[in-house]
Amino acid sequence: MSSFLLIIIAVAGLVAAALLWKKKDDLDFSDPTLEHELEDTRVTPLLRGINYLLSDKPDQALQEMVQVAKIRSESAEVYMALGEMFRTQGEYGRAVRIHQNLLARPEVSLEFQFQAYVSLGRDFQAGGLLDRALKHYAKALAIQPDHLESLHACLRIREQSNEWDEAEWLVSRLEQVENQSYHEHRAYLKVEMANDALVKHDIVLAEALLDEALKLSIGCSHAHLLRIELLQKDNNFEQAVKQTESFLSDVKQEHHVLLPKVLLQNLTFYEQYAKPFLLNYWQTNKNMELGVAWVEQIAKAIDLPVAISLQKELNLSDLSLRHELRLMALQDGSDNLHKQAREWRLLSKMFACKQCGVQVHDMRWHCPKCHHWGTMEPLQGAYAFGEEQHAQ
Repeated sequence: MSSFLLIIIAVAGLVAAALLWKKKDDLDFSDPTLEHELEDTRVTPLLRGINYLLSDKPDQALQEMVQVAKIRSESAEVYMALGEMFRTQGEYGRAVRIHQNLLARPEVSLEFQFQAYVSLGRDFQAGGLLDRALKHYAKALAIQPDHLESLHACLRIREQSNEWDEAEWLVSRLEQVENQSYHEHRAYLKVEMANDALVKHDIVLAEALLDEALKLSIGCSHAHLLRIELLQKDNNFEQAVKQTESFLSDVKQEHHVLLPKVLLQNLTFYEQYAKPFLLNYWQTNKNMELGVAWVEQIAKAIDLPVAISLQKELNLSDLSLRHELRLMALQDGSDNLHKQAREWRLLSKMFACKQCGVQVHDMRWHCPKCHHWGTMEPLQGAYAFGEEQHAQ
């Protein structure tokens, strides 16, 4: 029998014992009718539930325990906990049923309604039914508008669904409730809105949103990079260089490796403006992670000979094993070592979240695990051939 069933049996047994003990304090057992009523209305369904659990019939057990919860209001919290256990074990349908049945009890208190709505929100969110989860979190918030768990859960769902306007409203609400700043978070949301505006070819709105993002957080890497892209598309090359300067001075150095890919989106801009600028910057800031990323992006955007030429021009030295493998993976060598390097590069995780440690292959502004914004940074050091941990 699973440990999960044993836990449920133990809980049910304790509840049965507690009900008997409490009632014995209140009743005169010289009256056999009262004792029989106690057994039939409260204890017997629990014992039947335990028997069903022992027989590996959780559905029937659940029905019995819900019946007891309908009869005995004091035991409601126990059955809420039972629903939590079902959800923890991935039994989302059963968790929903127990919470819905408990919510359907007559004369349910407002506090209990609130708990049930929150639990149903958790059930549906864990089961991937996000619309239903939002519906129940909204009902919980109608009762307790400042409930942080529900606010954060709604924010996560809105961001997961790319509903940036709704997400920003929730961030504003959290700022009020928690009395703290979410400026950096809001900045990244503004950039996502700007991306959506660009998809709709609304350049004016996109530029305004990027302005708002940088006012909220001058260190928002995503906002700087998107603005550099926008300026290149508009052939405003001189302003694009100025924005590149701002990027290098205002954002954390770990995100500098993202710059070459953006600067290579317009090859005319790259050759005439970006390359001379980067070479000049390289003379005083020999960031090896930036150098390796630059060579890799040249190989993708132009060709391998140009990338090899740049590698020689930069005179990359004192590289980690990880850097060496990345450069080796660019080469056409047919020996086993080069093949392994290329396979490793295709499968390796390049970025890690400094908040939770999860690792991903491509850069993400929003961590898929801890849901923080702007916390992904390039992995560095002697990581190679499957040594990465916390892979996502």
